[in-house]
Amino acid sequence: MNSVALIQQNDRRLATLSSAQYVARALAWLVAAVTMLNALYFVLRVSSPVIQADAWYFLDVFLRKAINGGLSLGDFFIKRVGADHAQPLFKLEMLLEWRYFDLDFVVGAVIGVIAAAACAVIFYRISVAERHQDRGDIARCLAWASICAVLFSLNGTGATWTWPLVALENVTTLIILVFMLVVWHAHRSKRYLALAMATLLLGITCDDSALVAVIAVVFALLLAQLCDPAQRHPSTWKILAVIGVCMVFVRIGYAYAPIFGGQRSTPISSNWGPLLDRFRENGWWKWIVLPLVIPVSYQIPLRFTQAEIWMVLQIIIATLLLVAHFLFWRKAFRSKYNLAIFVAISLMVVSYGWVAGIILGRVATFGNDYVNQPRYILLYAGHLIALLLMWAEPPQATLQPSKWRYVMGIWVPASACLILLLVQIPLSIDAWHKQPYQWAYDALMARQIDQIVRDPSQVTDCLPEEHSICNLAPGKRLQLIQLLSVNRLNIFSPQVQRRHHYLPPLSPIPAESMNTQAQ
Repeated sequence: MNSVALIQQNDRRLATLSSAQYVARALAWLVAAVTMLNALYFVLRVSSPVIQADAWYFLDVFLRKAINGGLSLGDFFIKRVGADHAQPLFKLEMLLEWRYFDLDFVVGAVIGVIAAAACAVIFYRISVAERHQDRGDIARCLAWASICAVLFSLNGTGATWTWPLVALENVTTLIILVFMLVVWHAHRSKRYLALAMATLLLGITCDDSALVAVIAVVFALLLAQLCDPAQRHPSTWKILAVIGVCMVFVRIGYAYAPIFGGQRSTPISSNWGPLLDRFRENGWWKWIVLPLVIPVSYQIPLRFTQAEIWMVLQIIIATLLLVAHFLFWRKAFRSKYNLAIFVAISLMVVSYGWVAGIILGRVATFGNDYVNQPRYILLYAGHLIALLLMWAEPPQATLQPSKWRYVMGIWVPASACLILLLVQIPLSIDAWHKQPYQWAYDALMARQIDQIVRDPSQVTDCLPEEHSICNLAPGKRLQLIQLLSVNRLNIFSPQVQRRHHYLPPLSPIPAESMNTQAQ
């Protein structure tokens, strides 16, 4: 009789647990849908359609040739002197914008949201989709909902989404994520054709980020061999060989890629001296604290919070995240590896690589404050996603954890996830408040581009986002604006003006005016 009662009690417990799992999955999908739709609508309403910053460079070296009928394959891989990237994916996307949308840059931000949504689906398949017997489904759902909040966050007043070229970085993240999945599949299946194709795709499209991704994945694969005997396969060398051969092939091709201006850039190793000087300025703590804190919240999430209190909160958040990173690597060296843990480790190393690249390539040149850029939120966010993935995988220990370990391993991270989700509300409200100001600023940029030709003295008061065009020689400046005007592109396109009613109704600039200014 006692056995029957015990079985019935166990069945009721399992039924209750199953119901809780269904509710958790439904709530996680609700969070994912709300955050994704919020980001998509924000992009459609607030993201800037006006050509600005690096887009002028792409117009000059790439789209100009496409418009004039002289585009070649090598133009997809041209890059500037210095710490620049070829960004062939960005150029391909701009070609799409030119052919079908009159160079409306909002299209790029929409593609960025779609790529982020694809990443969210992949993370769901990695961690949540399959049912597990370890009672960890609720934690996985909470972690995945938090990952979606990070992917679609309007953190930094929507900085990831207001500048479409930044939003397109989600496409790079998607390709890197697919590469990680294919590597793990090759490791498990011993089949390598898809691996070769994925490595070539990664190397060709992602340039320097591909090198970071390859280093991260190889590190994670070797760590799995070291820490988990079940992952030790003699065929691992074949995976490394395929990746190595494909990447050598791609890098040889990149070595012959054209350089804008005709000069080879100096090696990034030359930045070590200036970086040491930055370190001596006592701002080195920003290299650690800001990449940790900025993905959580770039600005003060609550308006009534004083700046001094926010600085203290930043230190507390950074300290807690440093502890989380320590526990992350502690678990990485003790776990039995699966796809989720493999991706978490790979993503964490990629995040470290991106931060190191920003410090060495940008901070060394522009100073310690350069690490505090809202457009880097997307790159910094990788470590948060990696932490969430790792936490969602419960330890494989068979012994019942102590109460202290249960609290620190379950309730503290779960509380952090809930706080992260709740913080998205004030961050989103703050970003939406930016809409009228962004519209006014976009209209001002459009008028200034028009006035630069009609009155060249306007370049003395050039807006920050238009320095790329204002700093060009007058002849080149007129040539690029004429390219937009004659072909009715971007701010001179009637279709773009109708889609974004706040833009001024600019008319094409007469050729006579162009010729007069050129003289």
